Amino acid sequence: MKRRPILLLAASMCLASAVAHAGDTAPRDIWSQAAASADAGNIDAAAKKTSELMEVGKASGIRTYPLYATSAAILARTAQSNKPVADWANKAADTLDPGSSSVAFIRAEEAVESRSWGTALPVLVRGIAGLFARYRSRLLARADTVITLLLALSLTAAIFSFALLIRYGRAMTHDFREMLGERLHGGSVSVLAFALLFLPVFLWLGPLWLVFYWFIIFFGYAKTGERIMIAVLSLLLAGAPLALDWTSQRIAGIDSPVVMSAITSDERTYEPDALRRMQELVNIVPDDAMLHLLLGTLYLQDGNDQQASQHYQRSAELNDNAGAHVNLGNLHFYNNDFATAVTEYNKAEALDPRLAIAFYDESIALGELYKFDQQAQKLDVARRIDRALIERLSSEPRSQKLEVVLYHPSIAQAWTVSSEIARRGIARSLFGNYAWFDPIESMSNPLTGGAILTLVLAPLLFLKRRRAGFAGSCFKCGRTFCLRCKSARESTTFCTQCIHIYLKRDGVSAATKRAKLEEVSEHQHGILKRNRWLATFLPGSAQVIEGHTAAGTAASFAFAFFVSLAILSGRLAPVLAPGDTAKTIVRIAAIVFAAALWLFITLPVYRRNVNSF
Repeated sequence: MKRRPILLLAASMCLASAVAHAGDTAPRDIWSQAAASADAGNIDAAAKKTSELMEVGKASGIRTYPLYATSAAILARTAQSNKPVADWANKAADTLDPGSSSVAFIRAEEAVESRSWGTALPVLVRGIAGLFARYRSRLLARADTVITLLLALSLTAAIFSFALLIRYGRAMTHDFREMLGERLHGGSVSVLAFALLFLPVFLWLGPLWLVFYWFIIFFGYAKTGERIMIAVLSLLLAGAPLALDWTSQRIAGIDSPVVMSAITSDERTYEPDALRRMQELVNIVPDDAMLHLLLGTLYLQDGNDQQASQHYQRSAELNDNAGAHVNLGNLHFYNNDFATAVTEYNKAEALDPRLAIAFYDESIALGELYKFDQQAQKLDVARRIDRALIERLSSEPRSQKLEVVLYHPSIAQAWTVSSEIARRGIARSLFGNYAWFDPIESMSNPLTGGAILTLVLAPLLFLKRRRAGFAGSCFKCGRTFCLRCKSARESTTFCTQCIHIYLKRDGVSAATKRAKLEEVSEHQHGILKRNRWLATFLPGSAQVIEGHTAAGTAASFAFAFFVSLAILSGRLAPVLAPGDTAKTIVRIAAIVFAAALWLFITLPVYRRNVNSF
């Protein structure tokens, strides 16, 4: 049977964590029984166990079971020959996690296999939207998108620097030739002048430094908009390694036991593996109050109130904190010991007078003791602290056990604790506890160093050389010239010959004029041909060369982003989905956008003619 391995896998995952306290049934045990009943063909028993699982979850503050919902959806897909099992599994998946993106993607795969595109597309959209509803998938999707954006930024910087080379390379070669001509003579001067445009390559510094080198040497020739773009791109490249390092730390740390436990507490989800991994971590790091607080909540989810109480008490012993006392008070409330619960809430209020749920929970306990005047006072205090939260809590339908509200450490606090543990180096043997972000260390890389060097050297070189002047190129024929070649009082956009032909219109022989006009025509047709080739293979670069700096750079970045997304989708960014359908849809969408953008950028360049200059 195809479904048997799936069911056994689900059962093994359920039994992976520690055993709950005697007398209480842990959710993992109930789901194991439901899966076993379905495997035996007892659908009614499986349905009852699923309902029991949801009831147990409600009593423990659990809203969803993402892992169990995913395994149920997989079972439904593999058990098509057994309709009762498939129907139960589909219903169980919807019950256990109604908004699961994984379940949606699995069903989309099934619809695609049956060529039911009308069903697949809405389910895919719902699945992609569901990615942004959960912290983990939202963070990983955002991290993958950042990596794609950084790749697009690097490609844009390379394209922009190459456009600067095309636009100002001849003028820079002319100046290099003038500089070398003071010391060298002969044909080698021109060769060396051209070779100096690629100096980092000859120094074995690689293409990265070639981009920065072009930013530096062409800064003096560039227009104001181009200089601003050089500075902006250099700043972004300087920050790129920091963004990449921070993103890598988030990707590695999201599966650490601390962050995983904080997410399950915050989103009221059940992760069977979270309790075991947190137990392992607490055994290695027994002196952290936050870890005991998180572990206590995980035990509470498993129905083990005794272990939860022990860890809450240990948290308060290590660092007397309001959260531990709130949760201890809640445990007493669950046991109808309302007076002791009020005592714990009072301790929490003394430690953190801004913790609204402490006053709210105390007001509930005071109501159970029939102290209604004091109850109203505490509720008023809670509303003054956080009216929106208290109004939401008051309007939610709640069971008796959930009348009071548990304290959950924030996910941001969990990240801080996880980083501190990683820095101490005492939990490196555990997966997810080895990464932290250090800005100073992240800045120690060639990319940031080269970008900062560019920001410093480009203006300095410009200030040093501007007195001697920069070579220019003729607007008509493209011939380069400098102050040594013609008077500074003449036009800066035409060479000497073009000045006489187009501006002064003085006596120039017909043969000379005809030869010059042919040169001009050949040059301008060459520019058209060059720009069309560049627009074809490097969209946006032609616009930069033509002087439309902002528009060309933005177009290059957008095109590079969509191309990067199409290449990386399914390998890196940004869909975390089982199967290939969702990734294929994202890849197709990226290709469509890239093609549309290519047409929008490139076709105007194809339409240009000589009269456009």
